[in-house]
Amino acid sequence: MKHGILALVCSILLIPAVVSADNLMRDYIAAPPGTLLSLLYYNHVSGDTLNVNGDKAADIDFAEELFLLREVYYFNMGSMLANAQVIVPFGNASLDVAGPGQNSSGIGDIILLGTIWLVNSPQSKTYLAFSPYFFLPTGEYDSDQGLNLGGNRWAFREEVNFTQGFDLIPNHPLYFEVTTGFDFYTTNDDYLGGQDLAQDPLFNLESHLSIDLAKNWAVSFDYYGHWGGSTELDDVEVANSEINSQTIGGTLTYSFAPGWQLLLQYKEDVKNDNGIEVEVVQARIFYATDFGNLFH
Repeated sequence: MKHGILALVCSILLIPAVVSADNLMRDYIAAPPGTLLSLLYYNHVSGDTLNVNGDKAADIDFAEELFLLREVYYFNMGSMLANAQVIVPFGNASLDVAGPGQNSSGIGDIILLGTIWLVNSPQSKTYLAFSPYFFLPTGEYDSDQGLNLGGNRWAFREEVNFTQGFDLIPNHPLYFEVTTGFDFYTTNDDYLGGQDLAQDPLFNLESHLSIDLAKNWAVSFDYYGHWGGSTELDDVEVANSEINSQTIGGTLTYSFAPGWQLLLQYKEDVKNDNGIEVEVVQARIFYATDFGNLFH
């Protein structure tokens, strides 16, 4: 159990970052230059089972209420379309397991990112894009506990997306998306009383298959996978800390007014060899506007 709890604590460190950075259906369909998107997300994350090496190790009670504020601005960069983004996570998390319960609340690690479209063809519904992410160590952090909204380290994600749309049914476009990339981490040098926590790169793969049900409604099937990310404490490998998780879910969107969209998603882990099996209920609302028109 000692090794299981240690693996649990290490895996918890990644939960806020992964939830903050996972994409949703059609995120990579480019908006016109000059568009400003303002988005608010709400995530309810819960889990009651801790797995170690693929087997149940303990009953736990994990809950997180996570909000994200996100701003996205699209612009031309030479002959290519690009955007610049900032994501500010905040909320609270709690964990009850063997021993005293733990809680964390406040601001999470702020994320800066941008996207460059190497292919941007609305006519053929074809998009190919690259996004670098930068996770800043701005989040709430307490070195005396394993559960924190902040990671006390820098992290980086390099991500490539391919999106292709199809007109199989008139007025009901279908989109297939696949996104893959790696997360990289610096060392947290103040982990649980001053230990050095190092983590190997994490490989990410996600895919979405979405279709318009009607003019203002769309639905998707979603898949997320994460592999790797083994951890070391003071240069000693933590047993059973390698991440091997797969998640499936479904998403519904409703465009209820010009520029406005509401999104609801449910997803849950179908495999998580080392960590907490979680389910996530997510809601998002966004407003899109022509930034230039705000000053006219």
